[in-house]
Amino acid sequence: MSNIAELVAGYIAAWNERDARKRHDIIARTYSNDAVYIDAHRNGEGHEGISTMIAGVQERFVGYNFKLRGAIEEHNGRIRFQWEAGGTKDAPLHFVGTDFGIVGNDGRLKSITGFTDEAPAQPQQ
Repeated sequence: MSNIAELVAGYIAAWNERDARKRHDIIARTYSNDAVYIDAHRNGEGHEGISTMIAGVQERFVGYNFKLRGAIEEHNGRIRFQWEAGGTKDAPLHFVGTDFGIVGNDGRLKSITGFTDEAPAQPQQ
């Protein structure tokens, strides 16, 4: 992929796709074969690892859909964008995050590092 907007759209689509086969196809178009995703709570390596990680998030947060929030910034093969999920009747908890990526020579994501900017407070135990 040469268009950064299409690349990020594929990234978001992968997080929203519940069908494992369709999600894997989106991931294959969006991520390099040896791509890595990491955030404070999870990680995935390669197409299968990333797909399995996303499936786990979908199981935990049923009904949540991700969407791009704001503009995508890019330079020198790096990208930064913000996303959000939830805040709806079916998915009441609201999350916002910023992800940083490296685009490989093949135009696909080589790595993504995710950060959570806003999340519901954890209940005290």
